[in-house]
Amino acid sequence: MAMMLRWLALASLIAGLQGPAEGRKAAAAQLPAAGPAAPAVTAKTYLPIVGNRYAPGYESPFGIVMYTTVNNAAGQAKLRAAGAHWYTTGLVWAEVEPLPPVGSVHTYTWGSLDQDAANVAAYGGEMYVLVNRNPRWASAYPSGPLTNTAHLVAFAAAAAERYDGDGVSDAPGHPVIRYWSFYAEPDNGAVWAALLGKGYWGHNPTGYADMLKLVSPAIHAANPNAKVLIGGIAYDSFEGPPDNGPFVQSFLGNVLSALGNSAATQYIDAIAFHYYPINLNRWPSIREKGLEIRGIMNAHGVGHLELLVPEMGYWSDPANGSNELRQAEVLAQMYVKGLTIGLSHMDWFAVFDDGPGMEAHGLFRNGDLNTPKLAYTAYGVLTAALRAKVYNRTFGISGGEGYVFRGADGSEVTVAWATGTSATAYLPGNCARRTDLLGSVSVLGGSGQVAVPLAQNHPVYLEQC
Repeated sequence: MAMMLRWLALASLIAGLQGPAEGRKAAAAQLPAAGPAAPAVTAKTYLPIVGNRYAPGYESPFGIVMYTTVNNAAGQAKLRAAGAHWYTTGLVWAEVEPLPPVGSVHTYTWGSLDQDAANVAAYGGEMYVLVNRNPRWASAYPSGPLTNTAHLVAFAAAAAERYDGDGVSDAPGHPVIRYWSFYAEPDNGAVWAALLGKGYWGHNPTGYADMLKLVSPAIHAANPNAKVLIGGIAYDSFEGPPDNGPFVQSFLGNVLSALGNSAATQYIDAIAFHYYPINLNRWPSIREKGLEIRGIMNAHGVGHLELLVPEMGYWSDPANGSNELRQAEVLAQMYVKGLTIGLSHMDWFAVFDDGPGMEAHGLFRNGDLNTPKLAYTAYGVLTAALRAKVYNRTFGISGGEGYVFRGADGSEVTVAWATGTSATAYLPGNCARRTDLLGSVSVLGGSGQVAVPLAQNHPVYLEQC
């Protein structure tokens, strides 16, 4: 990765961090080759139908990041229509408990999370909650370490009880939140990040582990079905050469060691990481990064735990080597490759752009739900094509990539694209239905096999007909 781009990205990171994902734009050594400027496209989006090819036990892996609020004004209805099941959101401790407890009495004001959780539950979705931002009375830094972890324990237990759905001290409507994660990208080791309220546990993995040892039992006692997570770690732009970034590479392994390696499962139920395609020399795709993190988990005896990505994205800015069509292509490829390594869910950052340039990850332009990008269309086509299907095997294509997903009824969908200028996929049978990245459907014929032309880096969905 080019050093200059690393430093430029880090400078941008310091100046422009606005959400809880401080490491997502750390650098860009080799941006993926941009395709042609996004054309004007008219396409049909084929969205999921509830009950269609129902698969018992299947849980959708498709999600969206909505850190501040989850409602229709923020895009929930639009993303629900496009097939989103997971909603990553934030729970700001400083807002819920701005004043210190009086003796042992804590006073909480839950704010919009009650309604957000009810909004998600009303349509059968799930929330992934990032607990972040300590009150000033609880910590010198907004993201830790803590003056007295007992206060966080009380807060976490109250939150888990309020959203456990058992009817006791519940939020209105008894919504359920199962996934609880603590502090944004905690592998950050930079003091400036701490001052900005970003993750700051990178050089204190033992302290982070000690916090989990106290918080996790309290959450599980309040809700035995709850899951407590490490993460999402940035695991990118590491301290020291060649990256000279803010993140501590050994953080995850050191936390697992401090938790007792295989005994860590007493305290954590899953591990989360963030992914942005900014370090392609090391990780050409989300698949390679996920496998590297799974390797660390295996080395510490917790390789069987759930691995997920509560935040990932890619920009659409032409000045940074992309465009709207390229963003849509990368979105589909990212989800597909993540599913091939068993990531349980992946949440796209975000509904709207977080800024210009490499911050333009959103599915809608300029904060306007009436101006969707091509990536929004591609998201809906993806979720419809792969609904109730799980990864089954690779599909061999000379000069291309192909991945087969299978439903409980035996139906299969192959997702394919060319890695070079062009390629051809050969499907067995006499008829194949091809759904384009943006929803255009065509039917191709053959005799014993059907030849389907593929374009470079442009995913399509193929089925026998």
